[in-house]
Amino acid sequence: MTLETVFGAVDSGRRQPLYLVAGDRVLAEPAAVQLGERLAAQAGCEAHVHRRPESLSAILTDLRTFSLFSTAKVAVVIDSAVLADLAAAASLLAEAVRELPVAAGDELPPGGRRAAARLIQVLRLYQIEPNAGATSEVVDQLPASAMAGKTGRKPGAARLSEIRSGLADLLAAARAAGIEGQAEGDLALLAEAHAGGLPAGHTLVLAESAVAREHPLVAALAAAGALIELQRVEPGKRGDWQGLAELAAELESQTGVGIDRRALDELARRTLQSVRLRRGAAAGAAADSTGRFAAEYRKLASLAGGGVIDSELVRSVVEDRGEEDQWQILDKIGAGAGAEAVRRLRRLLASAEDPMAARLSFFGLLAEFARHLTAVGGSLERSGVTAGVRSYPRFKQSIAPRLQEELADGVPSPLTGLHPYRLHKAYLAASGAPRDGLERLPVRLLETELLLKGESSRPQAALEGLVTELASLAAGR
Repeated sequence: MTLETVFGAVDSGRRQPLYLVAGDRVLAEPAAVQLGERLAAQAGCEAHVHRRPESLSAILTDLRTFSLFSTAKVAVVIDSAVLADLAAAASLLAEAVRELPVAAGDELPPGGRRAAARLIQVLRLYQIEPNAGATSEVVDQLPASAMAGKTGRKPGAARLSEIRSGLADLLAAARAAGIEGQAEGDLALLAEAHAGGLPAGHTLVLAESAVAREHPLVAALAAAGALIELQRVEPGKRGDWQGLAELAAELESQTGVGIDRRALDELARRTLQSVRLRRGAAAGAAADSTGRFAAEYRKLASLAGGGVIDSELVRSVVEDRGEEDQWQILDKIGAGAGAEAVRRLRRLLASAEDPMAARLSFFGLLAEFARHLTAVGGSLERSGVTAGVRSYPRFKQSIAPRLQEELADGVPSPLTGLHPYRLHKAYLAASGAPRDGLERLPVRLLETELLLKGESSRPQAALEGLVTELASLAAGR
């Protein structure tokens, strides 16, 4: 159903006790508020907005009772995540991690209470009982994939341990404060409100960015004409973002300032990031990144002086913290494009929730690539195969097997098991590289690792230096 269709039904007297507006928060919130105000105006009351409540039970209980002072009640709940699924778990948990650390014994501030409610929601999504056992044992049941954040990159071992410890403290504070979070009881109350109704004029409107499409209640709301699905911002097949036009139109209506196409693409590139599923596929734009897109748009609108936002204004005002693929950085290194690789690396680290963990994670990937370069260089000399063959089918058929064949005395090749596509990338980068530079790479890796792990006050400069050196080798310098 569209918002206009639901408006028409409401105006004709066909109203539901429960509505669900599903879509990116930037679009879903104003749409839900509009619907709530429409319902409230018809019922002769005011719409009350609740953002990220710890639980729905109190709101639903209030809606089920008549008021001495008003003939109707309309509640609009923004982003409860009560209908979320495992695909949204990492993004929900990232909201809790941002509030860490929580000091033991201190009363939780509002942000800490919301974080605690999110943690309990995620535990229940994984069917982990929040109140069973020691808090550390409960949190340890969460898989590492749940800690991957909105981009799907798992933290390193040290950062993972730090996060688990902080979440255990947060759970202890939640228990002390009596926070229950969204639970099966809330879902049962929602289902009962939809099936059995609420008192006349009493309505609940949910605006949710994370919705499990297979949930029976969602299907029931769709069948009843009470589900409004808005356009979502999602990664396109060509590296672009789908749904930007609708997002920009909403923000233009709010600010009165438009944006040209190039500026829109540049703003999206600098702000939007994907939520990753466990197998790496993009599930859509992260809610906090579309929120950042909207915040930056509003800032740009105030600076545009009544004109249209252009790409020059975007580049001069908005920090580049958009999505970056670390494999594409490796591809730029292999192509000898050192400056572009460094630019992309800075972007990757600027968008990371934990820059130190992101540096170490990327270094691990870079070190593996460097070891492959050294091994390929040695294999080229030993086997005498042709260097620089760009045809992947020819390489896969005739060259890859010779690079991966056993060494003397039956010793396995260090390239054994490497996928032919990644091997081809390393092969092309090593083909024109000076042999003395490749032989020195193990020493450079050790030096950089020591600098990254405490022997330098400028670890990012050390990592960028290694990236530049590898790109120069791939370019034959």
